[in-house]
Amino acid sequence: MVEAPPSPGGTVPSIDEHLDAAGFGWFQMRIFCIMSMLVVADGMEMTVLSMLREPLKREFGLDDYGFAALGSVIFAGLLVGNLSGGFVADAFGRRTALLAMACTFCVAGTFSAFAPDIYTFAIARFITGIGVGAIIPVADSHLLEWSPAPWRARLAMALVGAAFAVGTLIACGVGIAVHELMGAGSEWWRVMLIICIIPGFMSLPAMFFLLPESMHWLLVRGRNDEVKELLKELNSLNGTELLSGGNVSVNKFAPVEEGDEAHQPLLNWRFLEIFSPELLGTTAYLTVIFTACGYIYYGHIFIYPRLLEILFDLKLKEAYTAVMLNSLFEMCIILAMMFYMDLEYIGRRGAMITGFSLVCVASLLAMAQEQDETNFKILNAILRAMVGGPFTVVYVYAGELLPSTLRSSTISFCNSFGRLAAMLAPVVETAAVHVDVNLIYYSFSLVALAATVASILHFRETLGRPLLLYTSQLKEQREEDEKQPLMTRYAPFMAKWRTE
Repeated sequence: MVEAPPSPGGTVPSIDEHLDAAGFGWFQMRIFCIMSMLVVADGMEMTVLSMLREPLKREFGLDDYGFAALGSVIFAGLLVGNLSGGFVADAFGRRTALLAMACTFCVAGTFSAFAPDIYTFAIARFITGIGVGAIIPVADSHLLEWSPAPWRARLAMALVGAAFAVGTLIACGVGIAVHELMGAGSEWWRVMLIICIIPGFMSLPAMFFLLPESMHWLLVRGRNDEVKELLKELNSLNGTELLSGGNVSVNKFAPVEEGDEAHQPLLNWRFLEIFSPELLGTTAYLTVIFTACGYIYYGHIFIYPRLLEILFDLKLKEAYTAVMLNSLFEMCIILAMMFYMDLEYIGRRGAMITGFSLVCVASLLAMAQEQDETNFKILNAILRAMVGGPFTVVYVYAGELLPSTLRSSTISFCNSFGRLAAMLAPVVETAAVHVDVNLIYYSFSLVALAATVASILHFRETLGRPLLLYTSQLKEQREEDEKQPLMTRYAPFMAKWRTE
């Protein structure tokens, strides 16, 4: 490998300049594949519970409310995992957090498949939820921090959106096949739970031997020698030239640590900064968005098969074939969003506004089509896909909004409210079904409307900007954003209209 000279102007390049120079190659592909196995497992876990409604009710003697409470227990585990995983990732490293959570998920998932009673099953699924809960926020942060700027959105969207949808497809397809082969009266549900943890087990040796730590995380801990070695490995595997001998510029915003504090993770981790004036608005915005996405997306996954059964008397095979078609359509929308969110006058905010607006419309229209099976399925596919778009975009947007010192923990903290909403959704929607199915769609439309308004009011755009390392860098960005004309600031597409 040939070492290239310093970046233009003789300056030492930043970490983002190193990543951009190395480009996208086998190094990032390896990380993406490992992360994808974990997210596929997450998608399977989120889908499998609703598939097992009838066998679990029969096995453990549950009624509708008992099953809904079981779903809430699992989402409670996801909530705990969200919080703990993000904190571990920012304090002790992304790789450490992912290994710990994957081990937790695999072990508890195995125990749940052999649970002899409802209490053992609920505890095992709660712990499984803890393991699953941290996967997407930490995997998203890790992949973003290894991605060159032109590939950042596409890789994160493919990971959080497409890989999750693939997990949903696999769970539905395998679930239908196992159900048909073993019969409804058997313990086929235990086999399904084992199948759902296979991607997690596959990821463990790959993570242990092949997954590198985040260079952003190492850099803010002052571990520059490790960063230099990783840069050499990155350029070697990608077949590119190493800039400036692997030296990385020290950011002018970096806090000065005395003694050995820079190498002590708990001392160098400032979680309360997410409530500082610089980050408070962003923290509040992300909390609203994750809450809206969690309620609508996971709520729809949970209740949609039940609605098809109630309204059109569809059995498991037909209902989950419809869910599979929804997942395929969602993947198409996510692929479209990869390019839509990179348009100059759309950006991350424009993509969020578009998605939530369409969710609101689709929810209202679905209420008028409860007698027409085809139209009802089409509108629900649109609803699921359109909320999947913003739910995927927000992981890219959040990663770019937040500094490396707090990225994983803040995404996890805000997403924990989404998990809380997902925890309440099964109980709320089960109660709504017994009153009026339309209440479910009213709630979806109102929540989507609130998220649309929040996206309009939050005017920080990140398209084309480098990742932040420290909270102190936000001041310059905010001053730049506040110089924009009022209409351009709150409606991104108006910037194009004003220039024509």
